[in-house]
Amino acid sequence: MRWLAIAASLGFVWAIAGIFLYVEPQSDEPQRADVVFVLGPPDSRMDYAEKLMDEGYAPTLAVSSPVDKYGRFTADICGEHMSYRVICFHPEPFTTQGEARALKSMSDRYGWHSANVLTAQFHVTRARVIVERCYKDELHMVADQPQLPLVSLTQPTYSWAYQYLYQTAAFVKVAVHPEC
Repeated sequence: MRWLAIAASLGFVWAIAGIFLYVEPQSDEPQRADVVFVLGPPDSRMDYAEKLMDEGYAPTLAVSSPVDKYGRFTADICGEHMSYRVICFHPEPFTTQGEARALKSMSDRYGWHSANVLTAQFHVTRARVIVERCYKDELHMVADQPQLPLVSLTQPTYSWAYQYLYQTAAFVKVAVHPEC
């Protein structure tokens, strides 16, 4: 009975901590910057990224995108002509750490000194830790807020239950690998 009480207490603390880390993380309002930098995958957050671009938050949109078997970017925007510059890239590795390294490299190449980094709200806290290890200039972590169900039987990875588990495990990886 004592172990059950301890486990329940730890579960409660984890659930409460997750509210601050994943559900309502500390995120930033977008600011005028050199780039809107979208962490992958380029899903529904692309609508928000395009809105930010249309509102003039940056002259350049950089999109982390998977590639198909022919080496072509799979993000739809990568083949479109826009009124602003679009740079699609496939980081190696295709992880948040790879994307943070790409932001640093692209900033050096293009002379960027400020970035709005856009990602899903459940990813903001962990992404901030990783990106700040590589990128030392002005950073705004902007949260896209997807509407997730608590649990989903049809799309289990698209739920809060999954994100709590996944993001927590990924934080352990961040702690074990503290490099850029």
